[in-house]
Amino acid sequence: MKIAETIFIIIHLLSVAGIVILLLTQAGKAKKVLPKGLTHSALTALVAGLALVGIRDAQHHQHPSEYAVYNYGTIGTKLVVLIIILLLAFKHAKAESISRTNWAILLGLTVLNIGLAGTLK
Repeated sequence: MKIAETIFIIIHLLSVAGIVILLLTQAGKAKKVLPKGLTHSALTALVAGLALVGIRDAQHHQHPSEYAVYNYGTIGTKLVVLIIILLLAFKHAKAESISRTNWAILLGLTVLNIGLAGTLK
């Protein structure tokens, strides 16, 4: 179980880093384009995050003294934020460019999600 948890943590961290990097590649450009990999990175982060919650839940049921349960309020908030990121990404996926405001919202929501992850124990 520990190996699977480690693998999913790595996948989750890389996919969230991918979202940030893809958004930051557009920072200096006047005409911002939504990178194609953003939706893929966000979906990968979603699947890996859900897998991590499932693994931790199973670990807690097997060894409650060793593994604490995640704060499901934080998990739910992270899920809602990621769904908003996905909705914005899907909405603007075929657009030639996105506004600076939408780009900033996507980046801000991603940073918010990273901050929320820091509160999980």
